[in-house]
Amino acid sequence: MRAAAGLGSGLIAGNAADAHAGPLTGGNEGFIDALAMHIGQAGRALWDVLVATPQIPSAFADVWDVMTADVPEAGTLLAHAVVIGVAVLFVPTLVRRLAGGAEIHADDDGRARLKKAVRRLVVDAAGLIVMVAITALLARLFLRGDTPVHGLAVAIVGAAVRWRLAMLLPLTLLRPQEPQLRLVAVGEDRVRAVLVGAGATLAILLVFYTLMPVFVRAGIARPPAQALGVIVGTLAATAAGMTLARFFAHAAEAPRAVVIAAGAIVVLVWVAWIYGIVALDFDLYHAAAFSALLALVVATLDRFLAYAIACCRPQEAPETTEAEEPSAELALVADAEAADAAVPDPGSPYLLQILITARRIVIAVAITALATFFVRLWVVEILALVSQELWYAWREALLTAVGILVVGYILFELLRGWARLKFAPRTHGSADDHDAAGLPRPAGRLASVLPLLEGFVGALIVATAILVALSHLGVNIGPILAGAGIFGLAFSFGSQALVRDIVSGIFYLADDAFRVGEYIQAGSHKGMVERISVRSLRIRHQNGQFHTIPYGQLGAVTNFSRDWATVKFNLRLARDADVEQARKIAKKIGQDLLTHEEYGKDFIGPVKMQGVADVQENALVCRFKFTVKPGRQALIQREAVKRLFKGFTDAGIRFASNAVVVQGGDGRSDTSAAAAADLSRHLAEERAQAQG
Repeated sequence: MRAAAGLGSGLIAGNAADAHAGPLTGGNEGFIDALAMHIGQAGRALWDVLVATPQIPSAFADVWDVMTADVPEAGTLLAHAVVIGVAVLFVPTLVRRLAGGAEIHADDDGRARLKKAVRRLVVDAAGLIVMVAITALLARLFLRGDTPVHGLAVAIVGAAVRWRLAMLLPLTLLRPQEPQLRLVAVGEDRVRAVLVGAGATLAILLVFYTLMPVFVRAGIARPPAQALGVIVGTLAATAAGMTLARFFAHAAEAPRAVVIAAGAIVVLVWVAWIYGIVALDFDLYHAAAFSALLALVVATLDRFLAYAIACCRPQEAPETTEAEEPSAELALVADAEAADAAVPDPGSPYLLQILITARRIVIAVAITALATFFVRLWVVEILALVSQELWYAWREALLTAVGILVVGYILFELLRGWARLKFAPRTHGSADDHDAAGLPRPAGRLASVLPLLEGFVGALIVATAILVALSHLGVNIGPILAGAGIFGLAFSFGSQALVRDIVSGIFYLADDAFRVGEYIQAGSHKGMVERISVRSLRIRHQNGQFHTIPYGQLGAVTNFSRDWATVKFNLRLARDADVEQARKIAKKIGQDLLTHEEYGKDFIGPVKMQGVADVQENALVCRFKFTVKPGRQALIQREAVKRLFKGFTDAGIRFASNAVVVQGGDGRSDTSAAAAADLSRHLAEERAQAQG
């Protein structure tokens, strides 16, 4: 890594003598000049290595003669090594067959799928452990010796073991011939193509990386070995690029950032490999390879946790079969927002919430570890922006600060997971959590303010972690606290309306005036409470539009969803209706509703007739009432009116009519009609005489 650090220092600082003598001097010009100079040096060094390519066969022939000069049984020994290497590759498969398969049936629920997936992963790990143990035993029995040939034989077996260990991650992700356990949605034909490409890439790299040190120790010429290393690295990078192209082909769901990141990792590892071969310094390659491996491990673990979360929600459990191609050929990254926002399923709430929290923590810790690693690699080792002495002086404080931030975030996630599991409403639960219209019932008081508490506690933990981290870095946090207090005071004076809204909201929440899911009226606005924030309330009207109202403008709040609701309504019966019979029918209907399977549990007081509320010219206005739990009173009222109408109609009790009836008097109307008829006849006769 010293060579890499020297290269980075030259790129940043530039070569003073060359910069002084050349036309580009100082500032950015010195950097560009130094960059061009080092690129030219690297190109010439690479060309010197590639020129030695024709010498590769002769160099290996010479070193092979040296290695086998005193070992007549070299061919037999290497043949044994190849047989052992090939044989141990089948040990994990044998262990899996002995342990039994993890076949998933169509009638398996989500938890059964998860158990079989975990069992399959444990069996794979056990198979690899057995493989390593058997390999060590066979190598000790048949490959013992201190000659270079014995070292080459052991390296051959070691390459086989390394390849099988490296293939664990792609096999876990793709699960050939086991689509129910596959962690990414990709077809069987593409699985085979990707596994072939990944296997070829790893084989090319691992065989060279494992066997070449044996030939180097045996005295192979350096330039031909370096040329072979460049060729091998380029072939492996080409195979990896083609494999990724097949993997992401026709994948509309694959995020572009993931595709770019995967290609960038391949290029970075290839550049680090070429640099290591040319400069004979593999620290940069080890760093890049470790970063790529860590990213792949984290991606595999994230996909497994996403699969487990989906299995814990039966309605989202994977249903892919081998005969049925998935709707999307690739879904590399799970919908994290949906998984994180999911509410625990009633069947396994603890397991689901643990998995959701674990997924967040794993991603956060992995990102932090990668960021810390890359900062040290590029800032300290590669570009040498910070000297080694300064890094070692600050390393403990920096790592302590990062550790405190990570621990603070983990505590926040654990607290949030526990609070959601304990208090959050289960909107994906049983039918009792919803009304007949499919809307969720009102949440509890703690569940309504849970988002506010999460934000407050999260801000408190993060702020505390940052202050403790700064204190470990040697920063005096006293002035920071004092400045924050002064800033908060000035902010409160300059934002009186905002402060009024926040304080009003605190008192509304303290009075328990409303909760999420309750139907309220505030001034001229009506609707169901959807969200309670720090300074405002969002309610949605039954027609669909929602209103955002600051707490300072709420005023008096009417809550229609608290404790109980009494509904009174009138029915207009005919004037000659039997009121007592109507009362008995209403009482019977009220008793029937009390025992109803759907509505009976909502009643506090049954439907009953209170009596005649008014006597009108053509109707008796009768009043009815009932008391129920809030939320479905309108639905129950419609059901009660429907039953009352049918009951009254069947019993012959007529409802009032709005028809107007004109009735005659005591005979004077007949006299008036006769007089009107005589008058009409007289007028007709006069009209006829006038015309004649």
